[in-house]
Amino acid sequence: MGFLSYGKDSKNKMYREVAMTPDFNVQVRRVASAMLLPWCAACAYPEVHSQACLSGVDVYEDVAYDTGASRVTFSGSDTGTGEPCSDTIAGHGGFWVASFDRTAPPPAEPGALVDTSTVVEATVIGGEWHWWQADGTLQSGDVMGGQVIRPAEPGGSVGICTNGAAMIAVTLSVHQQYPGSGTFEGCLDDTGVDTTMPWIVHPPSIRGSLRMNSP
Repeated sequence: MGFLSYGKDSKNKMYREVAMTPDFNVQVRRVASAMLLPWCAACAYPEVHSQACLSGVDVYEDVAYDTGASRVTFSGSDTGTGEPCSDTIAGHGGFWVASFDRTAPPPAEPGALVDTSTVVEATVIGGEWHWWQADGTLQSGDVMGGQVIRPAEPGGSVGICTNGAAMIAVTLSVHQQYPGSGTFEGCLDDTGVDTTMPWIVHPPSIRGSLRMNSP
């Protein structure tokens, strides 16, 4: 405990001093902690980070002839590995489906510098996505926007995408307990030909990294 001592200052006024012993200091810290911890817990806003390597194929396409926009839907698993998501942890057997609304890109502004090695094939203007993780957790949201960029030369490369594949990069909204945002960046291969079996035509495929951050 502490003890009190009394005295007078230079103006002859009484003052009181409280000398704190080590035990008293410990009690003060305990009381302060008990008051602050619930307040900090109430104010905390947790961050949730998730990532996965998604791979899949084109399962459906629809064209709105009145607007010129089209919707393409891909579906697949989260067990992808290798490029273009070698730095992303593979999932454990989840399932995903995503739809992208796309339209022709706007014309370049006069005088704007244009990269002649690539072509903006489409502008992504909307869509939606759903990812069912292996443990049953559902992540979902909207596609906010993005681009599909293709190499200008057949068989060329753009970013981390090679062999004529296009690069797709979109931003996402995340709908969950703590809404947040995310991105998907990957490669879109619609060459449709397997070099080992050229008589077989495959549907367009997609592979890339899904990253989410909430909030």
